Amino acid sequence: MAVTRLKRKHRKNIARANNKQRVIKQLLATPVIKNVDIEELKAQFGKNPVASPNAETSASVTEKVSAASTVSETVSSAATTATETVTDAATNVAETVSSAATTATDAVTSTATSTANSISETFSNVFKAVTDKVEDVVEAVTDRVEDVVDAVKERVGQGTDSEEKPAE
Repeated sequence: MAVTRLKRKHRKNIARANNKQRVIKQLLATPVIKNVDIEELKAQFGKNPVASPNAETSASVTEKVSAASTVSETVSSAATTATETVTDAATNVAETVSSAATTATDAVTSTATSTANSISETFSNVFKAVTDKVEDVVEAVTDRVEDVVDAVKERVGQGTDSEEKPAE
């Protein structure tokens, strides 16, 4: 007697196995987190002071640099909070946050080396860019968390359905 093979069922079984392997690979991927050393950045600003004709502009420059470092610290703390609250499936969000921190530190470094007139203009651009990035990160985190919650709900729903239905 010849062996009959259920081709559709065979393809479905292979697809299930491939999907499970893909999910496992995604869950095992680790995010890349870059730490920013704020004290090192402050030390670099002390080495290259901006030459300004009056004391008021240099004082405003130092205030703006300290404000920029505060923004950088805020972004770094947002990155830490985001990585703690999101599961392993949110690796893209962590990369976005680390790139936002890198962008902010690059902008702060370039701000410290520019002239006193262009510092306020550059700082406002940096502040806008950082706030836009933080808003994008928050949106991405909430979307990713909602996706993970939906996926968990679906899996929990599939687990209960498979227990209630008899095997075919």
